[in-house]
Amino acid sequence: MEDLFRMPHRIRAAIFDVDGTLLNSMPMWNRITYDYADFKGVDAPPGLSKKLNELCLEQCAAYYRDVLGVEGTIDTIVAEIVGMARERYRTSVPEIPGAAEFLHALHTRGIHTAVATASDLDSLRPAFARLNMASYIDTMESCTTIGKSKESPDIYLKCAADFDARPEECVVFEDALYAVRTAKKAGFAVVGVYDPTQTEAERAEFTALCDRCIENYGELLKELLPPEDC
Repeated sequence: MEDLFRMPHRIRAAIFDVDGTLLNSMPMWNRITYDYADFKGVDAPPGLSKKLNELCLEQCAAYYRDVLGVEGTIDTIVAEIVGMARERYRTSVPEIPGAAEFLHALHTRGIHTAVATASDLDSLRPAFARLNMASYIDTMESCTTIGKSKESPDIYLKCAADFDARPEECVVFEDALYAVRTAKKAGFAVVGVYDPTQTEAERAEFTALCDRCIENYGELLKELLPPEDC
């Protein structure tokens, strides 16, 4: 994987998940999972945040409605969840260390960058602007507009198609094991960003599946940038 970044002409695009990959927002989403259940007066079962982290927003809303008994339409529930998250993205969610600088480094080398997320794009834009990422992201796709979660590779394939690139010409950055499985099966190289909440077994599979794993972007920057720029 190091050679890919030392020889950027070998890859045309980098596709980034957001929550847990570009932004350190998973603690916020885990909190919202239970805040929303409390707001609606329903009991949140153990492990609810882990369950919902694998779903798109519409699937989360369906789970609250159909499994936990929250009243309302899917659209209404989604809007309420997004409303809880939007202000936190705008004001306080931090980046994964080095993410903005890494996006800039890819941009200066002519490598296209895409966002592939299950989150609401309008909520993310203020965070990207605040963290100086916005000008280095070329396109953004969401599971909502694609119509499928990351159990399907469609969102990664759409990002690649946005640049007229093949999967083998792209690198996907992800922190979720299930999403890594999907991207690998579709023929993408994957850089995994370690999730501190992974079990030992999950981390072992995650490490085995990914072409490269990182804690943050500092180590990749050291390889991508010449010494005087690090």
